[in-house]
Parts: sequence; C-alpha cells; structure tokens
Amino acid sequence: MKNLKARLRLAAALAAMAAMFGAPSANAFTGIEPFLGQWLGDGVTATTGAMENVDFRGTDLDVQIYPKGATGFIVSQREVLWSAGEEEQHSMTLVFDPTAQPGVFEAQADCNPVSQVGCAWARIAGDTLTITMLSFKRSDEANYRVYKRTLTDNGLDLAYSHMVDDTVAESFEGFAVRQIN
Repeated sequence: MKNLKARLRLAAALAAMAAMFGAPSANAFTGIEPFLGQWLGDGVTATTGAMENVDFRGTDLDVQIYPKGATGFIVSQREVLWSAGEEEQHSMTLVFDPTAQPGVFEAQADCNPVSQVGCAWARIAGDTLTITMLSFKRSDEANYRVYKRTLTDNGLDLAYSHMVDDTVAESFEGFAVRQIN
C-alpha cells in the first residue's frame, strides 16, 4: 500500500510538472548557443521557516553553461549565500542530452526520483532555459526545484524556486552578466 501511494504521488507530481511547463511553443529554438558562457551575478534568496518566518540572504552566483558534443550541454552552478556574516556554499553540475522532443533535454536516461540524484530535465522555449528537478527525500515528501534563466538585452534574469509538496520552501531572484574571456 505504501509503495502504491508513492507511485501515485510520483504520477501526480509528473502530471503537475507537465501541466506547469507544458511542451515548448512552436517558435522555440532548440539551440543552447545563446546561453553558453560564464555568467556571474547576485540576488536575494528567501527561505521560509517552520513558523512562516522568512529569512532573506544575499546570494552570489557563478553559472557556467558549455556545450557537450554536438547537441548536449553542461550546466555548472556555484552559489554562495550570505547571512549575518556567515557563508554557505552550494554547487551542482548537470549534463544534458537532447530528447526526441525539440528543445527538451534530459540529465540522465534512467530517471529515478527516489534516488539521491532524482530526475532532471531542461527546456529551451523562446529566451528562457528552464531546468526542473524532481526528487523524493522521503517517501512522503516531493521536492521540486525549478531554475529559470531568461536572456535579456543586458544579461540573464535568474529565478529559482524550491517546493516541498505544494509549499514554497525557498526562492531566489537575481541577475547575471556574461563574462568575456
């Protein structure tokens, strides 16, 4: 019964993600080229606490997006969160390969949301690269992480949200500028 509930939660979570992000629009490009490079920026991270307290922290961000072969790409991200003189660092690297659907990429062919890695996929639609991650830290707790990177005339608008089940646990808004080597 517990396994059935977990499978039903997974099916509901995947259906919700499909409804939220849908298929790319007809004018979506499939190339990662406009996003390639190193992007440095900053912003503010808001974390919601157990008693509805919100903690705001300054965040420095280093995002590197580079090609993998002819059709894939790699996203490497490092963030430093600052609060009350303390520093907290996080980093991740994801390798994406194209799927049969234009503009949609998968981080691993064998997606397992209950593994340590979970599932990750990317979608390029218009000027926005969206990376979505789904995992279950516990059998009864779905974790969704959505990273949006939108190209602007001056750089890259950044937005991130981390949801646990239906509650936003953490969010980030910021801006990054491409570094010229």
